[in-house]
Amino acid sequence: MESLERQIHQLEENIAHAHVSNFQISEGSVGWHIEHSLLVMITVISALKKSDPNSYRWVFNWKRVWIFFTQKIPRGRVKAPKYVDPLHVNPLHVTDVLAKVHQLLEEMKTLPSKSYFRHFIFGDLALKDTHYFLRVHTHHHLKIMAELINDDAKAGQ
Repeated sequence: MESLERQIHQLEENIAHAHVSNFQISEGSVGWHIEHSLLVMITVISALKKSDPNSYRWVFNWKRVWIFFTQKIPRGRVKAPKYVDPLHVNPLHVTDVLAKVHQLLEEMKTLPSKSYFRHFIFGDLALKDTHYFLRVHTHHHLKIMAELINDDAKAGQ
């Protein structure tokens, strides 16, 4: 699996395909998946920054272990929470969001290791696990985008 920085670069490359959609593959367009992935990064890193590292408590979670081990998120099982569900996808807005993500990634590098965010399924994730979660999550959406783009290319032939 690629680094988070490389994945963000792939998201940027996919902006040209933001309009591509196929409801048999995904309810969201390529643009939706790009913006959703970026909103998740912003929300998660912002939560890390606000967290109190002294309050972090590790708790075993089977779902987290399984997803982290397989590096795969099952499709269609969970709906994105409203705060990371883009209502209107605007490729011009994505450029601003990308700049914010790059800034937050730099800030993330300076956070204490016990900074954490509370995931609605996996529970509290410390900095290292949060970084890994972001990679797995972004990889999941990049795979869906690749399917959408490849299907669109086949249809255009």
